[in-house]
Amino acid sequence: MHADLTILADPQIALLTGGLILIASIGKFGGAFIGAEIGGLTRREGFALACGMNARGSTEVIIATVGLSMGALTQNLFTMIVAMAVITTTAMPPTLRWALSRIPMRKEEKQRIEREEMEAKGFVPKLERLLLAVDDSANGHFAARIAGLIAGGSGKPTTVMHIRTDRRTGKAAAAAAKEKATEAGETVREFAGQAEQAEHAEPPHKPGEESKSKIDITTKVEKLKAEVVAEEAKKGYDLLVVGVDKTVTRKNEFHDDVTKLTAGFEGPLAVVDARDEHHADPLASKLSILVPVNGTEVSRRAAEVAIVLARASQAPLTVLYVTPGGKKKGSGQYEEAILKDIVKLAETYELTPRTAVRSDLAAEEAILKEMARRRHNLVVMGAGRRPGEKLFFGDTAAALLQDSKHSLLFVAS
Repeated sequence: MHADLTILADPQIALLTGGLILIASIGKFGGAFIGAEIGGLTRREGFALACGMNARGSTEVIIATVGLSMGALTQNLFTMIVAMAVITTTAMPPTLRWALSRIPMRKEEKQRIEREEMEAKGFVPKLERLLLAVDDSANGHFAARIAGLIAGGSGKPTTVMHIRTDRRTGKAAAAAAKEKATEAGETVREFAGQAEQAEHAEPPHKPGEESKSKIDITTKVEKLKAEVVAEEAKKGYDLLVVGVDKTVTRKNEFHDDVTKLTAGFEGPLAVVDARDEHHADPLASKLSILVPVNGTEVSRRAAEVAIVLARASQAPLTVLYVTPGGKKKGSGQYEEAILKDIVKLAETYELTPRTAVRSDLAAEEAILKEMARRRHNLVVMGAGRRPGEKLFFGDTAAALLQDSKHSLLFVAS
């Protein structure tokens, strides 16, 4: 308000103002170019940086106002400084837009943008808190391993509920249960540390080196009751991971223990059934992952979980599409688009999976044959909960529970 822009009608003052703007711009551009050179940027990137830095309007005007009030600046010089600030600030957006349009996008920047777009509609990045319900069994240890690999990449807080299925009482039993809960929490933290290393492309830790994650782990000891999980679920969890000894009955259905634990949780589930080498050695055995997809949201969620597990554990991954209804290969118009979508999702995690298409087979038969062909030992399958008293994920999941010799991870919602 103290500036008198009418003085710019004087050619001499207008020329001096132009010189002031030129000197100020040269100073900003020179400093930006030097900083860009030191920072390893290209000349075009340095020019774009200079265009962005050339805007003024805060410090210069404040100092000029103080100078005017002290009598150090004349009214004309004050107006010239204000004009310089306004003109450079107004010129910044178009010049910066022009400069940025001349910069070729780097591969890393393109991957970052694509990954952010994928994460915006992703499943795993939106998970904020995990609830892990396990006992002291091979399934429990394997579930803790899976939860750690999922939680570790972005440091998701995890609550470990050690489920007591025995009827022992007393201080000794309570202390033993608490110790097992702590062990499960340490397992989660250990594998979360591996996931963090994979996320940040850090070299594997040396033997004896501390590799545990710093994610927040809370441990609890609870009895096997649906009400317990339901009460805990009210605290806000985005995924329940279940791993208990009795997962499947002789009828190849989910055991009542699994049904009880999942009945009180309305969010997404991850139910683990460790088999073969993972049952014998749930913590040290290697992973080789197969994920079947069919274009549904639940299968895409499972694929995302499989990608996270494969990246964190450096495991091979195959994405399998089974043509629906026994159609011949190539007759499904969406199969290529579905596989490309999953591959693109994997590439944002810097992972390149194999792809496969099987036709003229039932889904479960195609999955089992692909597992045998590629020697995979873990199926990560998306499923939807079916209504009923017992936990049921559909006929394909039931067939895998019956016939698969290898480990299963159902990601359900």
